[in-house]
Amino acid sequence: MHQASQNNTNYPRKTLYLSITIPMLIMYIAVAVFLWGMSVTAFVIYISLFFIVAVFQSYVCVYFDCPYIGKFAPCVGGFCLPSNRIASLLKNVKPSKKTFNIAVNIAFLAFASIIFFPIYFLYQQSLNIVVAYLLIVLGYAVVFLGWICPVCVTNQACPGGQLAMRIREAIAKS
Repeated sequence: MHQASQNNTNYPRKTLYLSITIPMLIMYIAVAVFLWGMSVTAFVIYISLFFIVAVFQSYVCVYFDCPYIGKFAPCVGGFCLPSNRIASLLKNVKPSKKTFNIAVNIAFLAFASIIFFPIYFLYQQSLNIVVAYLLIVLGYAVVFLGWICPVCVTNQACPGGQLAMRIREAIAKS
């Protein structure tokens, strides 16, 4: 098991996190409503992806022994808001590297699917909507990786945090 815990478990940029994540949550809801109008099946698939991310991300939290379990957690897209609560229910589960690898990959694929799945349906409305949607997602990712991950106590263990730190190192070297 990877130990991510540090002494300070209060996330210092909670206001910034919420100010960029709440609009993403609103966008998820708008996309879900849009998909409902296009296809009930697409809506069900889209909503199911959120549950998949939350459940498998919760196992990742347990594996990392995340200090945010049961507290405010600054994870990408707002998924730790339910995941860290689910993880608190799994605190007695003995984590394994094999299960972690499966869980992190399923969580990542479901998360990527949340982003990419609606594109086909949005494109049916307008290419401009797709471009706006992707710019919002890209903007969120830049702010998240640039300002949220660097001060998270799990950034040395979390795959997103590791990516953010590598990007920062590459920028610092150039």
